[in-house]
Amino acid sequence: MVSLWSWTFESVYDTGIGFGDLAHNLATGPDARPDLLLRRRVPDATGTEPARREVAERLRAGSAALPHVLDSGERSVAFYRGPLTAQCAQRLPPPAQERTRLESAGEALIYLEEHGVFDTGYAAAFSLGRQLCLGDAEFRTALMEFRKAARSAVRRVVGQAALGRTVTAGEVSGRAAHEAFDRLLTAESGHRIGRILSTAGAAAAAGRRTRRAGTRSGGTEGLVDAARLRAGVAQIHTRAVLREVLAPELEPVAAWLGRLPMLEMVPFEHLVPDEEMLPVESLRFAYTDPGWVRAAVDGALSVGVGHALDSDLNALTTQVAEPPPGVLLLRSDLVPNWPKIIMTAFRGDDVVEPVRRAVYGHDVLLMLYPQVIDAFTMAEPPQGLHFGFSDIGTIERRKISRPDVGRPLGEFPEDPADDRFARFLRPGGHDVLNVDGTGDALLPALSRTHDVERLTSAQFALQMIKAPQFQEFTRP
Repeated sequence: MVSLWSWTFESVYDTGIGFGDLAHNLATGPDARPDLLLRRRVPDATGTEPARREVAERLRAGSAALPHVLDSGERSVAFYRGPLTAQCAQRLPPPAQERTRLESAGEALIYLEEHGVFDTGYAAAFSLGRQLCLGDAEFRTALMEFRKAARSAVRRVVGQAALGRTVTAGEVSGRAAHEAFDRLLTAESGHRIGRILSTAGAAAAAGRRTRRAGTRSGGTEGLVDAARLRAGVAQIHTRAVLREVLAPELEPVAAWLGRLPMLEMVPFEHLVPDEEMLPVESLRFAYTDPGWVRAAVDGALSVGVGHALDSDLNALTTQVAEPPPGVLLLRSDLVPNWPKIIMTAFRGDDVVEPVRRAVYGHDVLLMLYPQVIDAFTMAEPPQGLHFGFSDIGTIERRKISRPDVGRPLGEFPEDPADDRFARFLRPGGHDVLNVDGTGDALLPALSRTHDVERLTSAQFALQMIKAPQFQEFTRP
């Protein structure tokens, strides 16, 4: 047993700001006009010139206007929107001419000809995916090993097709040959291999060739060129065989790419490009943009592409799930100081559980949901019933008669100019409540607010119970 002889401590002044105040401020905002979508607050541009309306519309959709340096060195302004949007992102049109991916960041730039500026969102996603790949040596190695194995496998598959044969994944990988040889060595047919080998040995000793004249070799050299390889990769059957054959090489590549839809590797400045979109003490609803994630995947797969066949083989790896559509961001002191907050999201009346929850820095919480959520609630963790005041020094008066016993009736004391509960303290500066003593006592004052002569002990306890606080948010 350890006994402390002496110790020191520092008392920090209580600001009086607690869970209730912080949660209520998130719902109302500093000016009682909260915008709960992830975007800058934009003044109404109705009736202004078209260019201003266009800018306002893009900012309301969740874009940010950022400096942009063109390839020529000129400086301009461009719109940027990350994977999180304030409005449901439009689906991209199907790729033209059977192209299933971007091959450069330039292809993803969107030029707004009428205003002479670019929308760089998808181009930035492509560049980010490429940078993430280049910065991860393990994934980069796995990607190169996959490409090497894929080139070899596609030559075997397409080469056999050129000979008029339809091959299975087992034949391409060599499993079928291994299984046939194993059967040849089994006890039941072991005598066959001896007979075959003795016959082959006698033929070799006599100098005879065992292959019949006119029999064509099974090799496929010279039968496939680049065009035929690319045409083969485009066939559904060939892709299915290749995916099965290349499963060991595809697994680490697919696992890494599967982290992009969950936004695991995306830096926070790409998620929220402008601090005014998520100011201090704010909560925001958002959507995810599948097109942005697809551009990031294309950027990662663009590393190490040596020719058109490599680019075609990327299609084997792009079976990446779409990102979870629902997003909630919270930036508040509630994140570090109330880690046990009970947070619940709803789609209609159904509870929706997050598929990912991540903290950025110390006060920003990101939650991804498998559905777009309609409402979100947060509540203090129940620590058991106890007496106490609210963060602003009041209690919640509750109804004491039937029906609806316990229904809230408002704050007490309710006068903003009142000194709150300081008037109910005993003299002497010891912060002891004067419940029913001489002078201005708490019990008689509470009784008068209920128009009764004297509250019973049970009724008084009902007034003084401090219940966990609760706040609800609804998506606009």
